[in-house]
Amino acid sequence: MRVTANMSAETSLYNIQQGRAKLDRLQELTSSGVIVNTPSDDPINTRLLLDISDKLRAGDQYTSNIQKSITWQQFTNAALTGMSDIMALAKKQVGTINSGSSDATVRQNAVLQLQALKQQLLDMGNMQLGDQYIFGGAINSTQPFSATAPYYAGDETALNVEISSNTTLQMNVPGNQVLTADTATSQPYGTTNILQAFDDLITAVNANDVAGIQAGSLALAAGAKQIQNAQSDVVSRLTRLDNAGKMNGNIRNTLEIVYSNTQNVDYAKLAVQLNQQKLAYESSLSATAKLSQMSLLDYL
Repeated sequence: MRVTANMSAETSLYNIQQGRAKLDRLQELTSSGVIVNTPSDDPINTRLLLDISDKLRAGDQYTSNIQKSITWQQFTNAALTGMSDIMALAKKQVGTINSGSSDATVRQNAVLQLQALKQQLLDMGNMQLGDQYIFGGAINSTQPFSATAPYYAGDETALNVEISSNTTLQMNVPGNQVLTADTATSQPYGTTNILQAFDDLITAVNANDVAGIQAGSLALAAGAKQIQNAQSDVVSRLTRLDNAGKMNGNIRNTLEIVYSNTQNVDYAKLAVQLNQQKLAYESSLSATAKLSQMSLLDYL
């Protein structure tokens, strides 16, 4: 096959264009620091990078949900711990008059103590995190508990948050399941209406009703166990949240490594490739320039 001057020129021009394109690409990588600048650069890895970005954003939301839930659980646990301490004091107070007392002053002092402890329970039940009442369920903008029956004005809505893909965790403890459990639809911790037990006990002490006092004592013991059950539930949630947070952190680290390996350029390697491509491009220009200067006389 005869190689004409036009064919040589076209081949040289093609090689120059290809060399220039490679050089431009390397310079683009150097300036941007990333391998995939547009989808056309690498369609397969573009899809991978988009998928990783979506997962990282979802992970950020999971982490935010976990942190919010941990704070909520910690406040709930603090309130339940306070309630548990109050119940211990109430049981101790009732123990001093478990068989009744003919002394009206003793009974009155006991009544005042029980009333004060009941009010402290109400204060714990009306604890807020920011402007939200933690025991109110979905009705958390107003106080859920009051001193008179039916005592509870919140609801039993479970506030669930997503802590990982397709995994949710209940963030709250509805207050009626803790302090007025006999009125709750769901009774995971017990069935005692603790606030009603206080009122019944106060009435029995005033009347020196020994049977009523003893029944009240048993109700307080059941109520104390009920609060302890709620505490155990909250502690188990905190453990689960801690594990979920660690897992999300590990997943994020893995995704960031894959993203970095796929997207970020290796500057040391790139510098070598850039220098090599510059030399190749300049050599191509030089060779083409010499070729274009040749004439028939060069072959004579």
